[in-house]
Amino acid sequence: MGDTVCEILLKNANDGTSAYELLAGLFRIRCMNSLVTQTGTIDAIKVRHSGDVGAKVIEGTYRVLNEAERTLVAPQDWSAHKLNRDEQQIVAEAAHILRFGDNQGEVTTPVKPEQFLIPRRHDDRADDLWTVWNVTQENVIRGGLRGIGRDDLGRPRRMKSRAVNGIDQDIKLNKALWVIGEKMAELKAAR
Repeated sequence: MGDTVCEILLKNANDGTSAYELLAGLFRIRCMNSLVTQTGTIDAIKVRHSGDVGAKVIEGTYRVLNEAERTLVAPQDWSAHKLNRDEQQIVAEAAHILRFGDNQGEVTTPVKPEQFLIPRRHDDRADDLWTVWNVTQENVIRGGLRGIGRDDLGRPRRMKSRAVNGIDQDIKLNKALWVIGEKMAELKAAR
């Protein structure tokens, strides 16, 4: 759909300590970022490292692919929903808590939620849900957002957010962000 294609993500532990995990995803060519989607019917297909693994992975791949194709409607549907500034701020604040919040939802980083809404490319300057969501997702995952905080002695300290490199955190954040996008699309469609 446009610059977005379906993908299947295979998560595996090289030492066989965990099962293969197949997940549905979307790949946005424009920014070369991978989006892990959360579909309503299946979360992930897990295949244990025993028996006919190859056939099970192939079967699971087809099941996940069918679900991934359903997620391809999101770019088109979400592009039809224009977000006002307050709605964009809601998406950014939710993403901010997801990325930097502790167990109680408290955030201590000097990075501000508004920074998640700053596009990295000229083509991403739009106010539709799909574009706002992608800009937010890219800023959450890629990091590089700057802020000025205070050290233990109260002196100003520059900092830059780190990229999310761990596969588990990447998948967790992407799935949660996907749910935020879906819920915002449902709210916009209901109006």
